[in-house]
Amino acid sequence: MHIRSRYLRKRVRTSLEAYLYLLPAFVILGVFTFYPVVRAFQISLYRWPVVGPKTFVGFGNYLKLIGDHKFWMALRNTAYYVVGSVPLTLLLAIGVAVLLNSRIRGRVIARVAFFIPYITPMVAATVVWQWIYNRDYGLLNYFIKLLDDLFRAVGLHIRLAPVNWLNEPQYSIPLLIVIGVWQYVGYQAIILLAGLQNIDRQYYDAAKVDGANAWHLFRHITVPLLTPQIFFLLIISMIGAFQLFTQVFILYQGNPGPRYSAMTIVFYIFQKAFYEYYMGLASAAAYVLFGIIFVLTLIQFRLSRRWVFYGG
Repeated sequence: MHIRSRYLRKRVRTSLEAYLYLLPAFVILGVFTFYPVVRAFQISLYRWPVVGPKTFVGFGNYLKLIGDHKFWMALRNTAYYVVGSVPLTLLLAIGVAVLLNSRIRGRVIARVAFFIPYITPMVAATVVWQWIYNRDYGLLNYFIKLLDDLFRAVGLHIRLAPVNWLNEPQYSIPLLIVIGVWQYVGYQAIILLAGLQNIDRQYYDAAKVDGANAWHLFRHITVPLLTPQIFFLLIISMIGAFQLFTQVFILYQGNPGPRYSAMTIVFYIFQKAFYEYYMGLASAAAYVLFGIIFVLTLIQFRLSRRWVFYGG
């Protein structure tokens, strides 16, 4: 009995020490994460114009979102960006990872070059892309002009005119997708490259003995054994894509694009909170965004049981 009580005291003391070490992290999470989450939900139940008194409206702000066409536009634009950028980035990252894993000259330099866009400050990178998309001085229109001159020189009756990329609504989300793919494909490729290098070579050797070609090796060995990394990247890239804001703000100089064509949910939240000072409505929109991400994440975790392979 005495030995048992000593053992329990030791366990309690060890647990207390562990929690003391974790206390600073708990305090930071509580102040900067958990409290704002709870406080935001509380604010979403009020009509609060910041400069005036708060009025309790219950779920009135959520009902108001349903009738706000700008919110639905922001939701549609965000979905467009997510569907366009997430799969494309992942597919390109798989190709880049396979390439960087092969025996090519300058592999190390290539890996660094692909990773640099990810560590480049987002504001600085977006400013560069803003100049690339510029109608009069942009690099993109410069290449279009070169191509047009080439067509003229060879006698082709194809005429290409400069495009006003940043003032045409139909180009807003595609331009943002290009920036997102450019910035994140290198990071995802590095994660996948680490997964590739952990695949045991004996799988490939055994398949080659059975007569498998390069496509069979990629389809039946590489992709299945990369599914844990692919699933991880799918989750984090989807969450990041739903939170698109900085690129829109910088690219369109604080505006949501021509005719609100680049309005995303986070930009909508920002506009309602800090332009129009409707804190309650902004908090409600933030919780709707949280709910969308949460539900989609749960669905992906449920579906992952069917296609994610943790063997090997």
